[in-house]
Amino acid sequence: MNNDFHDELREYSRLCSKSLSDDTELCQQVEHELLDHLEDAFDEERKNASEEQALKSTVRRFGNPEELSSQLAESNSKRLSRRTRIRNAVRWLALPILIIGVFLCINVRSIISSVILLKWMSPELFDMERRDVHMDLGLKTRTLSDDEQRLFSYYFDNLSGEGRIEILSRLYASNREDTMICALYAQELSHYNFSVPEQLPEILANGRRIDPGNSLYDYLECNMLIRESCALPKMAESPEDDAIKDRAKLDEAMAIYGRALHKGIVRNYSVELQDRIRGMLKIREDLLGGLHLIDVAAREKLLLQIVGTNIARGVVLYCDILHKEGNDAKALEFLRTWRVFIPQFVEKEGACMLDILAGIKRMEFFLKCAKRLDMADEIAALQAGADMDKKMRDTIHGHAAQCFHAGGLLSGIVPPYSVEGDNLAEWSIERKLEAATFDSMTIGLSCLVLLVAIVLFAIHAFFLRIGGRRPFLFILPKTAYAKLLLKGILLPALIYLAMVFMVQEKGGSLLQLLPCAFLCCLWPLYYAAYCHRLLTGWTHSIGADNHDSFRASRSLNMLCLLVVLLLAIGGILRPISNWRQRHYARMETLVIPRNGVETYERRVIRKWQKHLQNLCK
Repeated sequence: MNNDFHDELREYSRLCSKSLSDDTELCQQVEHELLDHLEDAFDEERKNASEEQALKSTVRRFGNPEELSSQLAESNSKRLSRRTRIRNAVRWLALPILIIGVFLCINVRSIISSVILLKWMSPELFDMERRDVHMDLGLKTRTLSDDEQRLFSYYFDNLSGEGRIEILSRLYASNREDTMICALYAQELSHYNFSVPEQLPEILANGRRIDPGNSLYDYLECNMLIRESCALPKMAESPEDDAIKDRAKLDEAMAIYGRALHKGIVRNYSVELQDRIRGMLKIREDLLGGLHLIDVAAREKLLLQIVGTNIARGVVLYCDILHKEGNDAKALEFLRTWRVFIPQFVEKEGACMLDILAGIKRMEFFLKCAKRLDMADEIAALQAGADMDKKMRDTIHGHAAQCFHAGGLLSGIVPPYSVEGDNLAEWSIERKLEAATFDSMTIGLSCLVLLVAIVLFAIHAFFLRIGGRRPFLFILPKTAYAKLLLKGILLPALIYLAMVFMVQEKGGSLLQLLPCAFLCCLWPLYYAAYCHRLLTGWTHSIGADNHDSFRASRSLNMLCLLVVLLLAIGGILRPISNWRQRHYARMETLVIPRNGVETYERRVIRKWQKHLQNLCK
């Protein structure tokens, strides 16, 4: 066909479809379809006439352009109104959908918890000491009473000793019968406010009344008297001659020590404190719901272990004094009390590794004394404790390095104190929990990548509009959207999940970065390329390859399609990642107990605890 005749037909089709000019895409589509029909009619007419006659006959067959334009407008009115409604809906819903997609993608709790982990494992990156990592994160709680709010502040706020005592003083004043508050208050007074101990005797007396089986209050008073009566030696072979300041107080301290030996274990209520705080929080069984308890056991146990160590040093000093005075029988009697004294500071259910390590360290004090007093029967048993200490430390150092290499989530926080027979398979749940947490961070990072792309396309579309063009939204065929859903969203999502589950036990290795790279780089690039292909194919199918309006509209369409991808990632992958976090957190983990299931840490502690108890028999 001659180009001039083709242009005539195109101009005729343009005039006929101008009634649909409010919808550029529909107008172009109808114009292209009408042009195809005109060309077919022209080819038929040309068989029996010249091209000029064929052109006239073709135009005459289709009729007046104005009448045909009205007919086309009427026949396409439903399509026009439907497309208008769709575009209006997208115009109003684009921003809310974008916000919803961002909200679904970014898991703030996992990001905060990961930052906490990073601070704990690498505090030097934040120019802080490990003890300065602050856990006050605005955690969601149920409605708290004034006393509960004070206890919550005591637990989480980075308070000075005076601040902690002030809170406990108010709590104690409002409920003197609370055994936990009384125990915490007595310990804080004994440790931080030793220079003003006038409050302590009354607290100790009340503690003995409401909690008579607990040897805590006897040992706190014993510790106070020992510190007032003598200058405690460290690891010296023998005490200084002028160590005793007040022999009467030291004798009184040893009398209280003797009474405490006949009571039960020393309960400082740190476990009860954690349980009470846990009851205040709205824990959703995820990682952050347990992270807040990590450092508290050591912090609350530390005060008690300092008391126990001071008493051990005081008892050893007393044994040396009795030996110098020639009272070896009584010195031997006090020395042998280590078999009762040390286990008392290791709780049966709430024991932690700090208890066991401190107990073994106290055995070293008694061992030094036994050697000085030449008590062979005690030396052998105490020497076994020293050997146990060496074995523990060797195991801790070697196993910690292995677990860190294997990628245990909490390996930088709690060393995997192990015994013979344990292996790194115990850490598989921790590595899966780490992978689930890392995946939540990855989804958040992918959200940021898509947001950058969306903003760039939005800026481009904005400048096109300023330049006089009016970008519009394509209404693609249903088959194109089906392909986009299947090949652009569902298939890549399945590939990502397969990669996630393949590398979830490879925590700490570079393989864990593969799903991240796929989600943040490969999937968005593939999706953008596939969307561009669909848009290009559609413009070609309606004959609009060189149409300026269609070229100007691609940025707006890519923006909307990327918003769809953002919503899909947040709506599909984020729930799966959250489910995995909660699922693995509910399972047997390293330090976070769930539903009474014994954790790996608890099993290891129980084994070492049994070793220690056997030594003390």
